[in-house]
Amino acid sequence: MQTTRKSWPTVVTLTTQITQDNSREEFSFEEEGILTLTQNALYIRYTERQQDLETPVTFKISKIDDILLHRHNDFTDMQLHFAPNKTFQTQYVTTQGNIPIAVRTDTFVNQITAEHPYGKLAITYSLLNNDSIIGTYTLNLAIAKAK
Repeated sequence: MQTTRKSWPTVVTLTTQITQDNSREEFSFEEEGILTLTQNALYIRYTERQQDLETPVTFKISKIDDILLHRHNDFTDMQLHFAPNKTFQTQYVTTQGNIPIAVRTDTFVNQITAEHPYGKLAITYSLLNNDSIIGTYTLNLAIAKAK
């Protein structure tokens, strides 16, 4: 049996707010991407372009409100796992070495599903190292039809 896979172009808008040590930064991107629907998950792939650095990004949204975010470039590789009210261990891979971190999902609102692939995703999460908060992040992702 062959798996059913459908892909089409999309527009990805991502805004991330980062709070670390009482300072706050915000980053926004609007990029063209590809939305791929498989039997088990929805994949959103695009490339972030910032300060002459291109970073391929993949969101994997499973059917059970379980989301993986993978970002990698020549300098870093990070996979974050989000699920409502859960914490997952991971590694932040850099050219200077690996940093063990935990990803704690604090709030989770997902309107993007296989049945409704366009919509919004909002996640607030904390990154921790040895139970100490490195930072708190708010991720807002919007997926729209390509024009």
